[in-house]
Amino acid sequence: MSAPTPPLTGAGGAPATVPPFDQVAVRVAPGPDLVVRLPGVLLVVAVAARPSGAAPAPAKPALVGWGPAPVPAPPVPAPAGDAHVGELVGLCRRVSAAGSRAPGTRLHEELRGWLATVPEPPSFAVAAATEDGLALVLAGGGSAEVPDLGLRLTPEQGEKLENGTLVLDRFVTWPPAALHLSAGSTADTAPHPLADLEAGVVPGAVAVVSPAPAPLAAPAPPPSGTTMVRLPAPHAPKPGLPRVPAPPVRARPAAGAAPTPSVPAGGPQDAHAGHDHAGHDHAGHDHAGHDHGDAGAAQAAPPQPAPVELPAPKRSALLFGGPAEDEPPREPLPTPGSEPASAAAAEPEDDRATVKGILCKNGHLNDPRAGFCALCGIRTTQQTAVLVEGVRPPLGLLVFDDGATVSLDMDYLLGREPETDERVASGLLRPLLIVDQTGGVSRHHAEIRLEGWDVLIVDTGSANGTLVAPRGAPGWSSLVPHQPVRLTPGMAVRMGGRQFAFESPHGGF
Repeated sequence: MSAPTPPLTGAGGAPATVPPFDQVAVRVAPGPDLVVRLPGVLLVVAVAARPSGAAPAPAKPALVGWGPAPVPAPPVPAPAGDAHVGELVGLCRRVSAAGSRAPGTRLHEELRGWLATVPEPPSFAVAAATEDGLALVLAGGGSAEVPDLGLRLTPEQGEKLENGTLVLDRFVTWPPAALHLSAGSTADTAPHPLADLEAGVVPGAVAVVSPAPAPLAAPAPPPSGTTMVRLPAPHAPKPGLPRVPAPPVRARPAAGAAPTPSVPAGGPQDAHAGHDHAGHDHAGHDHAGHDHGDAGAAQAAPPQPAPVELPAPKRSALLFGGPAEDEPPREPLPTPGSEPASAAAAEPEDDRATVKGILCKNGHLNDPRAGFCALCGIRTTQQTAVLVEGVRPPLGLLVFDDGATVSLDMDYLLGREPETDERVASGLLRPLLIVDQTGGVSRHHAEIRLEGWDVLIVDTGSANGTLVAPRGAPGWSSLVPHQPVRLTPGMAVRMGGRQFAFESPHGGF
């Protein structure tokens, strides 16, 4: 297995390819074709077999003691070295070695240009990483299928080039099940469950790409505190409700007994106080004749509560404040349609920038120079080339060396203190703070301008200058101060000790 070309690395030394694509396992089923795995690219290409011919008679061995000469074995078909297969593998290596985080868009464009120049290209299937999914290119007998979901793509579902080659090129989302890539050959056996092609070129018939790993769910934050709540007993009285006393129980007098005299409201003490003690001899008074049992029963019985009279219900009442004041009569509400148009509230104006572009069949506005929709991936050439004016979508991303991304939906001012500029204070530019430990970034270093469908970078006269390197360039070049330069997809920009790359879903032009 040959070692792959090392990918371009950022400032931190980490690979610049999309991590999910290069981290998933790729199992290879045995077969006569070639399976090529590079950073961000997976290729399965058919290889023709060399026709078998008469093998030359082997020379008799001149070794003594090794027995008779062996019987010559029948010739075995060997794979032929097709020049077009080598060109295809070399093209994939060159695009992968360019160091893009998502080489799918560029590889898709390179393959379409290469297929137009090859009269009889080999059958192949390519899957390459994009920012939000995969780019698939199928030619000849190539196929891409997801058996668990019943999905299958073949070149017959695409288009025919001028040289008669059937090609399907499409941008798709990453499937949640295993993806099978084949160049048309039948696998001898199923792929081994422990096999995993990390990088290189091996013989095989089918490459099985495992589904992308699901992102780990963020753990729920721990509670800030614990509150203990004591619930009341099942039969405990609810707070706020008055306790209704049970009605008193009076003892019935026995048959033939004298009725018990009534007790005044003051209780037994008041009853004794009501006796005329002046006419009684306390010394000779016989207390044994009193019935203390009846007195105890009368003393235990509580008095009857007075009935509570509730006020009459009111239709309405104020909870706060005094009585409500009489409101003056109001004018009747206007009926729909009777209000003049001048009185209607004016809708807020949309101050977003507008551009002229081409709509795909799903209604997405795209750059007139783009061949595919940046959102759904379908070809825009299927629609009539009629320019429609609409709100300009974001034109790309700035991907910094620390992993931060900035969406380009308006003009930016980059620097160490961009908020001190008057254009930022007035709202003409949006500030983008660049933190550089080396001190090589100026207070107002550079501007990012959006003009039509183009993204321009302008050095505002910084002290240390601004360096740019287009995709595939051998070195850096310095910007001329105050002279705009158009950013192309994959172009790298260096400011002091910081670096970022420009990525655009609309492709390069």
